[in-house]
Amino acid sequence: MKRPALVIMARQPVPGHVKTRLQPALTLEQSAGLYTAFLRDTIDLVLATKFYTPFLAFIPRNARAFFNSFVPEGINLMPQTGKDLGERISNIATLLMEKQYNPVVIIGSDIPTLQTETLEQALESLKSSDLCFGPSPDGGYYLIGMKGTVPDIFEEISWSTSQVLEMTLKKATAMVLSVAILGIYTDVDTFADLKWLRKNIVILRQTEGSRVPFHTEIWLNENKLPD
Repeated sequence: MKRPALVIMARQPVPGHVKTRLQPALTLEQSAGLYTAFLRDTIDLVLATKFYTPFLAFIPRNARAFFNSFVPEGINLMPQTGKDLGERISNIATLLMEKQYNPVVIIGSDIPTLQTETLEQALESLKSSDLCFGPSPDGGYYLIGMKGTVPDIFEEISWSTSQVLEMTLKKATAMVLSVAILGIYTDVDTFADLKWLRKNIVILRQTEGSRVPFHTEIWLNENKLPD
């Protein structure tokens, strides 16, 4: 059996296709620039996490050339396939487990305050649980870990709603799967989230041992946000 896999779910940072809920507070170009900073910080986090084999699953499928030039050595690239987020997650986990990676932990690319110890906790929790989730305040989750393929759990979920985690947990209970819940992190989707992030980075900077999202901090320093 190979090492556990850690997968970043990523989009090509094209203006108008990423972080669109930040408009009109930010321009399309600013939103894409901010997402690029998030993505760079997520890559740095994953590369600093030595107990996983790192992957980046990208969308759209024709973005491989961009990610080949964007992603540093040490991270394996794979396209996302599937009609919705659930099918894409399921396909990633199935493919990696077929290649003997297990467990598989999948994270988003817009949680710049995520800390290394949380990824360690995910792996530790999967020693005794079938699944683990990292909940977000909006009712979704920023992380899912699994030590076996569970494609049915991702079907008939109302994606991009406040019911995502609740619906998924209900399906896990019905399937008699054990679940571990990790700490809450905020994925940055709205301008209110972004203002929270700016304050939280200051706190992280003042907290010994905390990982500070360097690229995001630079972006925030270089771009004046509206009040």
